Amino acid sequence: MKDISQSTFFLLVAVLLAVTFSFSKWEKKGKEATLTWDVSGYYLYLPAVFIYGDLRELTFMPDILERYEPTFELQQAFLHEQSGHYVLKYSMGQALLYSPFFLLAHLAAKVSGYPADGFSLPYQMAISWGSLLVAVLGLWWARRNLLRYFGETTVAAALLVLVLGTNYLNYSTTGAALTHNYLFTLYALLIDQSIRWHERPGYRRAVGIGLLVGLMALVRPSEIIAATIPLLWGMRSIGTKLAEWRQHWQKLLAAALM
Repeated sequence: MKDISQSTFFLLVAVLLAVTFSFSKWEKKGKEATLTWDVSGYYLYLPAVFIYGDLRELTFMPDILERYEPTFELQQAFLHEQSGHYVLKYSMGQALLYSPFFLLAHLAAKVSGYPADGFSLPYQMAISWGSLLVAVLGLWWARRNLLRYFGETTVAAALLVLVLGTNYLNYSTTGAALTHNYLFTLYALLIDQSIRWHERPGYRRAVGIGLLVGLMALVRPSEIIAATIPLLWGMRSIGTKLAEWRQHWQKLLAAALM
């Protein structure tokens, strides 16, 4: 059936919106809010650097913990005893992905009268809604990738199973601010770019792929394994793949340097 995958995509986006807004984590208090637990650890780079200018001592955190209760105690960082400074628990990749939403929230907080402290309502809303946007983009890229190889009906069925039959529904709605959602979208984009690079190898796309893989590894270091996707895509035999690498070694080097 023509365009059934597109109709299914929009139906599933409506489901994501309904679940997200029915729970409204940005309105929750304490440890049910968006910027809590692991998410607060990924995110902490942003207020620490851009609001407080304090990435080592974290002197602002006792007040944040008392006012917003993202965790029971300071669990987002470890104390380095030799230096007396704190080291954030997570790498900074997820904070980079949050940064556009954080900057919009910081501006909104300043003009709306909310505390510009990194954890008030505008920040909770921005990370929640921005993460939902990331989920929608990931689903859109996944559909586009599938349509390269399968028909409309098969793709529609795959999207339904993905969203309604796996834990994707949780990680794209109430858990959308976690790394799982962002990495799904980055993987979908990486597959898209890998396909396009193999269709038409070029330096610009090679550099883009290198940046994507680097960002994914910065979000979660074990995701460096994602480099195998563009490297091994379309592999028919070891010999032909090695010949391809030799032919395009300069482009592969450009990607690796990113």
